[in-house]
Amino acid sequence: MKYAAQFSCVALALLAGVAVCRAQYRVIQGDLDADGFPTTSARLCLGATGTTHCYTPPSGEYAFGLEPKTQVVAKLGGKDLILFTATFSGGGSGLLTNFALLTTRNDELVNLLPEVQLTNQSEYRLWNLPRISGMPVLATADFIWDFKAMKESNYTEETHFSRHRYTINVYIFDPKNGRYLQRLSYATTKKYPGLDDGDGIRVLNAERTVILARLQPGRSH
Repeated sequence: MKYAAQFSCVALALLAGVAVCRAQYRVIQGDLDADGFPTTSARLCLGATGTTHCYTPPSGEYAFGLEPKTQVVAKLGGKDLILFTATFSGGGSGLLTNFALLTTRNDELVNLLPEVQLTNQSEYRLWNLPRISGMPVLATADFIWDFKAMKESNYTEETHFSRHRYTINVYIFDPKNGRYLQRLSYATTKKYPGLDDGDGIRVLNAERTVILARLQPGRSH
């Protein structure tokens, strides 16, 4: 297995004027086959050595072993809240990335998100919305592929990277459960450009007003 660079909370500690770091994490890439495709998932592990206290994305059909990335996004009960992503590819034009928001409980890494997996034609944002939650709010947008429309247009419309409608999901931390719960899910009424038209997906800022309105108390989700 190939070990990625170690990281810790040193940067956050220095910003806060504190010299001591309380936690250290290591990213371990997944194993790859001869063609460079993952055969095992990447892991995020506690401590400088060992692989017993680790988080691994759910296994099964997909091995999320590519491009593991970490980012400390907040503090929860004095502990880091870490966004950990890793990607699966089996070849072709499609990719799938697994998302986890991790914290430590009883010396183990625990994922606070339900299953969140997005294609390479998607977008996510962590928003600071203090009127809705004291923790970062995760918003995601992933394309809806209308295969019927593609066939009816003789494969000239609704191709993989053309314009699509998008599914919007929003996840908010629930203090009672100590986890993130899905609070909102809907499909956009308009189509947005896909990767044929640019190098990224830009949906969430355009939908932000709708999202915030639907998150208000008493609104149907």
